[in-house]
Amino acid sequence: MSLFDEPVSLEGIKLVKTFAACLASLSEDRQLPQKSFSIWAMPLAESGASEAEMQQVGVWFGKHHQTPPSLPYILLAVRVLKDKGELPPYRIATRQVLEAMEILNAVEKLGIVNGDSAQSLILAGTLAHLALYRKQLPNVDRAYPRTEVEGIARMSDYFADEILDEIQRGEGDLKALEPYLFGTGHEG
Repeated sequence: MSLFDEPVSLEGIKLVKTFAACLASLSEDRQLPQKSFSIWAMPLAESGASEAEMQQVGVWFGKHHQTPPSLPYILLAVRVLKDKGELPPYRIATRQVLEAMEILNAVEKLGIVNGDSAQSLILAGTLAHLALYRKQLPNVDRAYPRTEVEGIARMSDYFADEILDEIQRGEGDLKALEPYLFGTGHEG
């Protein structure tokens, strides 16, 4: 049975509606589309979240994000809330975001100037991604991984402004990158 064939959880629908109601005053492009409710219902019900917790997540998300919600990210927020009893006063850094920070820290330690590193990092990511395809799926049509690389670049650009805004305000898990990304002596 696929995700789309599973029965819709009534408890999950209540949780989705509670979360979505917190975003109702935001611009339409930042809200959860109603067509997503049935898809989000079962995973939210399985998360063990209460309606009060989903309201907390919704209010927090609306305050600290300019992009629309994604189910994996909201499930991460629920886990953080359950584990720590609260949500941070900024975005939660995902594994990929934390890895990006580690890569930028390594680049800085190598003495590579911030402005010079961007194209090199993009090329490095593309090489790593395409090498994985060559190794695991050597006969795949080259257009497919190219589309993936373009999609990764679009998604990265999509979230970058929120992350950079937090760094400049001295907030969030990546705030330590401020001297490298924005500090004096690091301009490229």
